[in-house]
Amino acid sequence: MKKYLIAMAAATAAGGALAQSSVTLFGVVDASVVYTRGSGDGSAHKTQLGNSGNMFSRLGFRGTEDLGGGLSASFWLEMGLQNDSGTGFPSNSNNQASGNGTPGVMSFNRRSTVSLAGPFGEVRLGRDYVPAFWNTAIFDPFGTGGGIGANQIYFSGLGGLVAPTGTRASNSVGYFLPASLGGFYGQVMYAMGENDSTSVLPGTQVSNKRDGQHTGARFGYQSGGLNVAIATGRTRYVAGDLRVTNLGASYTFDAALMNLKLTSELYKESKGSTDAKGVLVGFQLPIGPGEIKASYARYKLEPLNAVREPTTSKLAIGYVHNLSRRTAVYGTIARISNKNGAAQALAGAITRPNRASSGVEFGMRHMF
Repeated sequence: MKKYLIAMAAATAAGGALAQSSVTLFGVVDASVVYTRGSGDGSAHKTQLGNSGNMFSRLGFRGTEDLGGGLSASFWLEMGLQNDSGTGFPSNSNNQASGNGTPGVMSFNRRSTVSLAGPFGEVRLGRDYVPAFWNTAIFDPFGTGGGIGANQIYFSGLGGLVAPTGTRASNSVGYFLPASLGGFYGQVMYAMGENDSTSVLPGTQVSNKRDGQHTGARFGYQSGGLNVAIATGRTRYVAGDLRVTNLGASYTFDAALMNLKLTSELYKESKGSTDAKGVLVGFQLPIGPGEIKASYARYKLEPLNAVREPTTSKLAIGYVHNLSRRTAVYGTIARISNKNGAAQALAGAITRPNRASSGVEFGMRHMF
């Protein structure tokens, strides 16, 4: 990723010594032509120019200042882009549905933090990824980009994209372990819903002062080709707390096996009287200047007293061809199968319960 650095010098308050700083402008622009279709009576097909099929489109600024003594201060401001229409994404002010911003308005919805780092680790303040999101992003071969191959657990789950804290939390205080722990890593987070102490639901005497309060943690170990991590998170709501726990693992084999990377994730969540479970397995295989990747995911809802548990399965395979270190073209095909009343479909399509949805996508991604 090419970096545009602006060198700056600032005088320290103590003695006027100079500290070196830098600011980096960075981003991704990703666009794709997508065709998705459903099946059965009342189904719908769609052709569209999408964005973020390989990586989420974004624009950001980040900077770091060396404070001396092993300490550094930094900031990170990053917004999501819908480059097919020139619009942005809303943020969320209080980790609740009531705090969702205006769709299409540019905002630093992806990350907005200031932090202090040193031998002790890093303390980070602002809007940031929740710990449980990292396993979904890292251990899915397709990541969580908006393409048709992306994680079905993330896009249709109780604690996924649609949940206020499914990806990020506002008003958060986070701590990251230092990198010098022999392969062990981890983070903890506390985020505030910022309701006052007398806040109650309209027409009731039920207090909602803890609505949007999120706590989460993630701990893992990485050494050689092995990477394994467990994460959990809880967001308090009067209507029922959202709880998410996942375990992810991957192993990258040596060059004799062409750096084949196998990945997996186990996922469990609950909200109110509904539980859900998911599992994903996949691989990434470098081939010359490109990479083949594939995944299979299965997601099952377990509503209270349900006779049948709606279940969705998704198979996706894709190829990414790197034209340079920053530019790539890609293609993906995917298919979703439903049973027990489930009716999940690929983006833009509508399918009948217990039927399938399929799609194909071709796109281009450029990083800067």
